[in-house]
Amino acid sequence: MNAFVEGVRDILPAELRRRRAIYKRIRKVFENADFREVITPTLESLELYTGIEGVIDKSEMFKVVDENGQILVLRPDVTMPIARLAATRFQDTPRPLKFSYLTTAYQSKNSQSLSLKEKTQAGVEMIGSDKLFADIEMIALLIKTMQAVHIENPLIDIGHADLINEIFCEMELKAEDKEQLLSLLSAKNKVEIKRYLQSIEIDEESKEILLELSTLFGSPDEVIPTLKSLPLSSEAHQEVLKLEKLFNKLEELDLLENITFDPMLISRHGYYTGIIFKGYAGSHNALLAIGGRYDNLTEKFGQGEPAVGFALEIENILEYLNKTHYDFEAQNERIIINYNNEDNFSTAYQLAEKLRAKDYIVEIFEKNKKNEYIEFQGIDFQLSFTEDEIKIKSTKTNKEVLINRKNIDKQLDSIMLEKFEEVR
Repeated sequence: MNAFVEGVRDILPAELRRRRAIYKRIRKVFENADFREVITPTLESLELYTGIEGVIDKSEMFKVVDENGQILVLRPDVTMPIARLAATRFQDTPRPLKFSYLTTAYQSKNSQSLSLKEKTQAGVEMIGSDKLFADIEMIALLIKTMQAVHIENPLIDIGHADLINEIFCEMELKAEDKEQLLSLLSAKNKVEIKRYLQSIEIDEESKEILLELSTLFGSPDEVIPTLKSLPLSSEAHQEVLKLEKLFNKLEELDLLENITFDPMLISRHGYYTGIIFKGYAGSHNALLAIGGRYDNLTEKFGQGEPAVGFALEIENILEYLNKTHYDFEAQNERIIINYNNEDNFSTAYQLAEKLRAKDYIVEIFEKNKKNEYIEFQGIDFQLSFTEDEIKIKSTKTNKEVLINRKNIDKQLDSIMLEKFEEVR
């Protein structure tokens, strides 16, 4: 019998503590910016994801059939359910709506989170604002959130779906040629781009533009002037000017050092209509976050409205922190009390409750536990009862101190805290 399912895994206590530390920090950033947390159902109708270009392919979704014959899916992403929520439950609520989430998503194929079928995402969505400053706030919030979980040198790579579309619109390319060129441009594969351009019908000016685009990436201060010098359409130039304004505002916020600009940045989610951005950590190439503007997504529910958001890939963040050996659990100290005699149980329990009230983590046992248990549980202090005394031992320093029980029965907890300092 094989009891394991490929692509899913157990989360053990040590990792769960780290996750909760990360969750706490992320939630604090979101809440302070007044993004209010919601939880959408694990099961959604398959119809929610049909008829919209660029959503997750149905072959990647986990499907079940309910008792009425309706096809349901395990939530493959969170943006669509929140779009549904905004358009239905909050249709008459003043805009913008600001939602946050920290939940799981399920995909049978997942290129973004260590090949896991079950992944954890934390993110925000702002629905009902088409302002440039909404995009700026979203990018700034992503940088702040990444910093809060101690991602060194957070780097946000920015592109723009409308800019890409406008550049290709004038070239009258076949759909398959456009798709292939987008893939090659995204990969910065200049050799293959040249080879492919020789095999299709395209004018020389368009060839020059595409070859120039294949090399454009880096600081906005360097990329924007080059884009402005290219013979682009007036519509494409307008998108470049909008991006220039966005970068100028980010510079005013001292955030430009965290920004790179890639005019050919694309996303597997084809529903993005404006700015697209991806989050990384310095020189590490693992994708830690993805976001963008999706102004047409809520049209499915009868009323289109502007929206922008991002999602953090929690598993990828954990993997990055493991590689950098960063540990910020900062968990409360752990104590084990061995009362050694049934007559001591009540006193030991009362002491444990007083220490727990001071945020210590306390276990109680009648007999001493072996060193393997002490190490596995990460115990900081051992307390052992005798008839007249309590021995306090630090597992980190091996220092010990004895307390006369007759003198401390009424103030056991306060005296104990003083003794912890002595052996710490």
